[in-house]
Amino acid sequence: MSYSSFEVTNLFSVKGKVVVVTGGGTGIGRAITTALAINGAKVYIIGRRLETLQNTADELSTAASKNDGQVIPLQGDILTKEGIHAVSEHLIKIVDKVDYLINNAGVGTNYKIQAEKGDLDALEKKLGSIETSDFTDMATNYISAPWQLSIALLPLLRKSKDPVITNISSLAALITKPDIIHPAYGSAKAGESHLTRLLAANLIPFKIRVNSLSPGIFKSQATTGSSDPNTPVVSFLDSFVKSFPAGREGTWEELAGIALLLATPAGAHVNGIDIVIDGGAKLVFA
Repeated sequence: MSYSSFEVTNLFSVKGKVVVVTGGGTGIGRAITTALAINGAKVYIIGRRLETLQNTADELSTAASKNDGQVIPLQGDILTKEGIHAVSEHLIKIVDKVDYLINNAGVGTNYKIQAEKGDLDALEKKLGSIETSDFTDMATNYISAPWQLSIALLPLLRKSKDPVITNISSLAALITKPDIIHPAYGSAKAGESHLTRLLAANLIPFKIRVNSLSPGIFKSQATTGSSDPNTPVVSFLDSFVKSFPAGREGTWEELAGIALLLATPAGAHVNGIDIVIDGGAKLVFA
């Protein structure tokens, strides 16, 4: 009996896979792109800022090429119907299949008015500053766009031997901490997590697996306010992170490793679930 299928190089292999990562030029998307490309995948990264995408592709080029991986920038706006159509039509022309789609692109939203703790009048104004557009924008970003792009790429996903979709949700979908979670963002992310199950169920006939990841706090421009990777998370998040069982924010390797797993033989029996990567935060926050 051969045990080669149990070897790490086979069990966790993404070599030769064709991958699409939205928002692959920065943050979570860049981390996932890095893990996949340097392990031999051909990764198309999609975003609105071509310069950012090109910089990521250039910086990863040498490391990726050592294992026959590649990063290819593709400018596009996946938040509009027209943008999704343009991206999918372009991909259909240049690739024969898509093995792995990561729906990651997104933006956050902030309160327009702040309130000191205990000031109920200010809190009322803060909550009243949330507009309908905040909810619709977040829903478009995190519910409509992942669904529409996934369906638009069905012709390419169907040509893969093991097609996989991973949606990047958030810890914000699972907890209610008012000073951390914006209601429009948190509710949209909760919708994205359930969308994952709905998408997985609807794509059963195509044998396409769909899962989601719900990251906690990781260092990014959104959590540090800086593009410098050595910058600590902002102070109000720092105290939040220190209350986690892990006592720290996550590393990119800890997140990207799970995303990689889902596209490998080791993850081939995983379908329709949400994987929380939060250092145990959900154990102590409702």
